[in-house]
Amino acid sequence: GLSLGEYTALCAAGVLSFEDGLKIVKVRGEAMQEAASVSKQLMLSVAGLEKPKLQELCGEAAKKEGSGAVCQIANELFPKGFSVAGTEKSILALKELADKAGALQAKVLKTSGAFHTPLMQPAQDKLSQALQEVLPNMKPPRHTVWMNASAQPMRPGTDPAEIVELLKRQLTNPVLWEPSMKALLDEGITQFYEVGPQKQIKAMMKRIDANAWKAMKNIDV
Repeated sequence: GLSLGEYTALCAAGVLSFEDGLKIVKVRGEAMQEAASVSKQLMLSVAGLEKPKLQELCGEAAKKEGSGAVCQIANELFPKGFSVAGTEKSILALKELADKAGALQAKVLKTSGAFHTPLMQPAQDKLSQALQEVLPNMKPPRHTVWMNASAQPMRPGTDPAEIVELLKRQLTNPVLWEPSMKALLDEGITQFYEVGPQKQIKAMMKRIDANAWKAMKNIDV
């Protein structure tokens, strides 16, 4: 699952009960919103640049803003497709730099905060406390779950404490979606389902692997 969807995946794998899952995502959402309101933050969708080039531009943008600047890749979505988040001035500077560098797209997103960056540290602290409270109820996964923060599999029988640490990391570190999908493909996974009202995940899969995209089914809920 992507970002919040990771909790859905963990519920499906039996790690979290539905009730504990709801409790955690409520705390997570409220804490992220609170962290987003502390300062002016933005997210930028960038397509058409290689990761090293985008990271270089992030550094330049942060230097332009100076002290306290944050400009970091927040989501690795598909080849040359990213979202970047950070402080408002840095992200606006990055948009200008990305356009000049020949990006196919550099669009400010209508989100309220710099999710999956260090600006979410206050939210991470609150989430950590909530996760520790439900940890005694958590169970090892029944199925393998690939985690956003590492793109690594949590196999059946994994200690839930390991999963908790990765859930904490996810708030302040990039969601490694493309690497996760490639790991699934390397594992020999051939069946993919997108559960939700739209087809954004399938659209991204088209750019990751054409065969997986053709095989992916959308399940409306």
